[in-house]
Amino acid sequence: MAGPSLEQWISDLGLQQVNDPGVDKPVYRLPPPDGRITLSAALEEISASIREARERRNLSRSKLAPLLGLSDAVYARYETSVSRLTVGRLIHLCEVLGASPEELLAPAALHL
Repeated sequence: MAGPSLEQWISDLGLQQVNDPGVDKPVYRLPPPDGRITLSAALEEISASIREARERRNLSRSKLAPLLGLSDAVYARYETSVSRLTVGRLIHLCEVLGASPEELLAPAALHL
């Protein structure tokens, strides 16, 4: 099964080539309405949504971090966009916060 060409796929989805400072090769993304299409901008939004979800549940970092098997300092790096979350860690955060993935990820991809 051949499927569409790469160029046709890019065109059909409306993707744009971007040079993301966090990635060493060009990538293709959907342009969000605010024009911020870098991965680092999305990570900042996710970090903020994690912090907001924690705060809505009235949990301190010092209470949440041990539930994840982390020190306060290591967990703080996720909320301040210093460290990138793995998918596994994001799923674990959803479990201990009682949050859906959409709650934590949607602010970074409102255009989807």
